[in-house]
Amino acid sequence: MQEPPNLWVERMDRRFRDRAPRIVTKTSTRGNHEEYDVFQIDGLAPVDFIDTIATMANEKAAGTPITGRGHNRIADVRPGAADPIARLADQELDNIRAEVIYPNCGTYILAAPDLEYRRECIRVYNDFLSEFCSAAPQRLVGVGILPIGGPIQWAVEEAKRIAKMNLKSVLLPADTPNRPWWDPYYVPLWDALADLAMPLSFHNTATEQFMSPTEKAAGISLAARVGGYGIVETKIGNQMRSLTCLLGSAVAQRYPSLQFVIAEGGIGWVAPVIRLMDHWWEDHHHYLEPRLDEPPSFYCHRQFWFTFEDDRAGLLTRELLNVDHLMWGSDYPHTEGTFPGSKRRVEKDFAGVPDDERRRITSGNAARLYGV
Repeated sequence: MQEPPNLWVERMDRRFRDRAPRIVTKTSTRGNHEEYDVFQIDGLAPVDFIDTIATMANEKAAGTPITGRGHNRIADVRPGAADPIARLADQELDNIRAEVIYPNCGTYILAAPDLEYRRECIRVYNDFLSEFCSAAPQRLVGVGILPIGGPIQWAVEEAKRIAKMNLKSVLLPADTPNRPWWDPYYVPLWDALADLAMPLSFHNTATEQFMSPTEKAAGISLAARVGGYGIVETKIGNQMRSLTCLLGSAVAQRYPSLQFVIAEGGIGWVAPVIRLMDHWWEDHHHYLEPRLDEPPSFYCHRQFWFTFEDDRAGLLTRELLNVDHLMWGSDYPHTEGTFPGSKRRVEKDFAGVPDDERRRITSGNAARLYGV
């Protein structure tokens, strides 16, 4: 997903509109004085469109080099990232039947310091997403954002509203170190989501709360932080903390009907992490608190779903996981995704995987979870 450039400027409540997230054009200082666009959210450093990486699908599709920041324009975003009809055409091009849609620029909003402003931005995004998916509800499966950080009732109310808008899931950031998932703050939300029977997704959300005070003070952007190999920490580390916290704190045990989706974190790390948790449970569960009645793998296999796009190593561990809870995805339109060569990528990564397992992982499991 790449949200339309004027989405928030046009739709936010008037008391926030002059501060609404917007596209701002800047001039490169690299010597060529080339213009480029950034995404500006009130209270946060500007986000270069390399950070959002939705501009790069055209480059990857064309086989041209991805040359980095300082030249990316919102006009270069692939049309299917923001227009549902163009997206359906790209699905056909890439041999895709349906997609689960996550936000792009919208993920940065979860870091906005003004909580009421953040809540209003999220409301606008969810309204837009519902309209977007209504073009083809069986092929465009929307995941609405929940506002957390403020009164938890805001998140509860938005979850109920999302369910009425025919969106299929809700989104929380992959890691919240300032208020971990075992905190009693979340209990009303867990209760509400259990009643709604909606899958709950954890996705890396590019929020500054995951950056050190030194990085924030230096004005380092997320892309600069992960521009080297810190991407591993961001994409896997945050998701790993969410999984281990939700399992070890007994949230999954207390809410057996909740289904948790660990999105876009890969699967190769899951089996060894769960085995290590089981090892500690086997030796120490008689006194550890909170007490788990079953080993962590029991709750993981029962309630957790994992998505990946390019993870041959993870597929080789599938016998240690629940194959019925693994879901391949193309991550369209980002560069770490597989568009427009998804069929070739699947053929390569799934070599030797039985056909019935391949069908489940590439389509059947997701169709069952989201009711498609």
